[in-house]
Parts: sequence; C-alpha cells; structure tokens
Amino acid sequence: MITITILTLCFLAALSCKIKKANAPVLRALTWYLHLVFLFLSLLCLLLMINDYGFKGTQTERIFFTLYAGTGMLVYGLSKPGNDARHVYLMSFFGFPFLLLFGLLLPPLRTITLVAAITLLSDSDFHRYEIDDDYALQTKTSGILSTYPVYSLVEDKYLFFEKITPDVVKPRAFLRTLKMDKKGMDSVRIQLRYSGNKIDTVIALRQ
Repeated sequence: MITITILTLCFLAALSCKIKKANAPVLRALTWYLHLVFLFLSLLCLLLMINDYGFKGTQTERIFFTLYAGTGMLVYGLSKPGNDARHVYLMSFFGFPFLLLFGLLLPPLRTITLVAAITLLSDSDFHRYEIDDDYALQTKTSGILSTYPVYSLVEDKYLFFEKITPDVVKPRAFLRTLKMDKKGMDSVRIQLRYSGNKIDTVIALRQ
C-alpha cells in the first residue's frame, strides 16, 4: 500500500495544481531538483539490482522508484503547458493512471493492464530471519505474481548496501517452521517445514 498511497497523493496534488493553475516557480524548481535526485537514485538501484545488490532495507528501492514517479507528477502539475521534450517526459508520469484506466476499459488489454498494474503498484511482503550480524535469510512474496515466496540470502555490505542471493532454498514453499544452525564461519544449516514436508539443506555464506 505504500506505493499506491504515495502515488495517489502525488497525483491528486498535481491534479489540484493543474486545476488551480498554480504558479510557484520556486516550488517547481525545488521539486524538479528533487525529482532529478530520485532519478539518480533509481538508476543506481537498477544498476545494483542487476548485480544482485541493493540498498539496505526491504522496501528501499521501491520507495525510491515511487518517489521518482511521484515527484514527476508534481513537477508536471506545477509546470505550464508546453510542447518540448521535458513536458512530454513529465506528462508520461501524470498520464500513467489514465493509461491504466484506458487499458482496464478495453477487454483485449484488460489482462495485460492488470498484470502491469500489480507488478508496478503492489508491495511485496518481506520477512527476514537473522543468521548472525552479517547474514539473514529473507522471504519475499509478490502477491498473485508468485505462488510461493522466494528465499534469498542477504549479506550486509559496505555501510549502505547489501548483497542479495536469490533462490538459496529449493523447492519454494510456504514457511511453517524454520530452524537455522550456523556451521562454522562459512555455512548454515536450514531446516524448513512446509505442508507436512521438510527441507534440510546447508548453504554457503561465503562464495
């Protein structure tokens, strides 16, 4: 709900500014610079995700992406009409809800629109189970997009970042009970019970 709440508030604020034809050049400039900051952070998040890294925290990247889109809406609401590339760029943020609504109204596009909306707007459910001060086992469930949670190994790295290694437990299954027993400094034994079955595996903490 974090994503939908932030984007809804930003869209309504932008719509209000458009209706009232708000003229606030200082606020527009500040919002534009803030938007550029979140653009940089979003690009950094994408680069980190490609290499299985991320900022610390389970929803940090999604918040950066959401604030990037939200500030784009706000800048559009504070901007005067135009026909340059910057105006078209900002209009893409403000027009996204209308594009989703248009897709939902057309039966041939309804399924594709629903999948796109759920992928972009739904918040995943995260749970972390500490192994030690540097490692944790993470479960991630993405609503209807994933039948079972993804189990990842999270390693604390470089002050602000963490390394995420996905699919360390297979097969995927809903977690009933979990027991972890660290073996020395470089491995951990994971015992996971689900639906009457049991997974007993050892994973390496250091590659």
